[in-house]
This record gives sequence, structure tokens and C-alpha cells, in this order.
Amino acid sequence: MNELEEAELQDNVAEMERLMVQLGWVLHRQQTQRLKSHNLTMPQFMLLRALQRLGDSCTMSELAEAAMQVSATVTGIMDRLEERELVGRRPNPADRRSYQVVLTPQGESLLADVDQDNRERIAAYLRTMPANGRAQLLQLLGGYLAALTQGDGAHV
Repeated sequence: MNELEEAELQDNVAEMERLMVQLGWVLHRQQTQRLKSHNLTMPQFMLLRALQRLGDSCTMSELAEAAMQVSATVTGIMDRLEERELVGRRPNPADRRSYQVVLTPQGESLLADVDQDNRERIAAYLRTMPANGRAQLLQLLGGYLAALTQGDGAHV
């Protein structure tokens, strides 16, 4: 790569970095607002989503690890979600001293509503683009995600 190409690359890197930071903040702010309309906070949503990913049931420690939260924080969030009947706790058959956490049908339904809201927002944006632009955007985003996660064991 010659000096001119390297300078152009560095300009591209700086612009991509600026756009990615801005995109991250905008997406986070918008997601927080959408969750508010479902009477959810971001930590509550992350816990529900982690529980959904883990499947049928899990222990509180497994949930805390999957949600990347400390157990004490998870307990408080679980209490609030349980009051709303979005999650439940049942005795752990493998260890009578602990409980398993389950996502209730109401919790599944709420996550489905959040997902539908997200899909509608994305569809509204994609409708503004020609089909070849959508395909190109998806290809570029997929390539960037693959490059970011290559070799780090990340599962998305």
C-alpha cells in the first residue's frame, strides 16, 4: 500500500470509528425508548433475553453469567420481573438449596412484542432502499460482523 492509499485508509478508519460509535449510541437510545413503552428497562430486557437463550430453565448463577451481571443485581431484577409474572422460580431438583428460573408465557409474549417492534422499525428503514442497496448493506454488515468475531469465540 502506498502512502496515499495508507492516508486514505486511515481517513476511512477514523470515519468508520465515528459512525460506529454514533450508531451504537443511537441504537441504544432508541432501544431504551422502545423498551420503556413495554415498561421494561434495558437490564430487565437483557435478563429476559438471556433466559430465553438459555432455554427451558437455569439457575440464578447461570442466568447472571449469561446476562453478564452480578448475582445480587440479578436477584433484584428477577424480583421485579417475577412481580409482573414475566419469569418464575421453581425448586432446583438437583440442589434443594437453589431455584431454577423460567421464562413464563407472558415473558415470551413480551419478548415477541419487542422483537416485532424492532422488525417493524428495520423494515421501515429498508423500504426506503432499493433491493440491491439492501443486499449490499446486509452483505457489508455481515462481513464486518464476521471480521469482528473471527477467532474470538463470540456467538451472535
